[in-house]
Amino acid sequence: REIIELSEIASRDMLEEIMLHRQLRAAENGDLAVDNQLVNSIDLLKSAVGRIEGHEVAHEKRIIVVDHSSDGNIETDRILLHRVLINMLKNALEATEKGGTVYAGVQKFDDKVRFHIKNDKVMPREIQLQVFQRSFSTKGKGRGVGTYSIKLLSENYLNGKVGFISSESEGTVFFVDLFKLKKANN
Repeated sequence: REIIELSEIASRDMLEEIMLHRQLRAAENGDLAVDNQLVNSIDLLKSAVGRIEGHEVAHEKRIIVVDHSSDGNIETDRILLHRVLINMLKNALEATEKGGTVYAGVQKFDDKVRFHIKNDKVMPREIQLQVFQRSFSTKGKGRGVGTYSIKLLSENYLNGKVGFISSESEGTVFFVDLFKLKKANN
């Protein structure tokens, strides 16, 4: 039973990687189709958290959805935003030590919704300068599309803006701002 479960997880992860690379190729070629629909912000965040909690990168680590997260509806491509959030969570978890915690949240503003993922690590300045470049990775050869895809998908297809802060007082917080806010209950 355990071997079957591990095989299912490995198969799912491999399929995710294949889908990511297909999406990236289509996005880079300008051929990625966007399917905007009304999506609940907190439900989508919790779905991404639930999806990544089963991944090996989350082993012996916690993910907490912060209490002050906003519940509202946005018009966006659910699949692409889900992919962005999973990549943000995965990156934060990879930088987090065993026993550590990653915090995830969403805030609603007048003109945007901000999804944010935080860990306690501080990125060195030389890494901060390269973080969104394709194929840049601190994790070895064959990596380096996570933050690149976050920026590409968010800014070119989701009408968003991506950024981060990394300091001793804040840790590292990646965020994506989406500018297609719809009022709740619409």
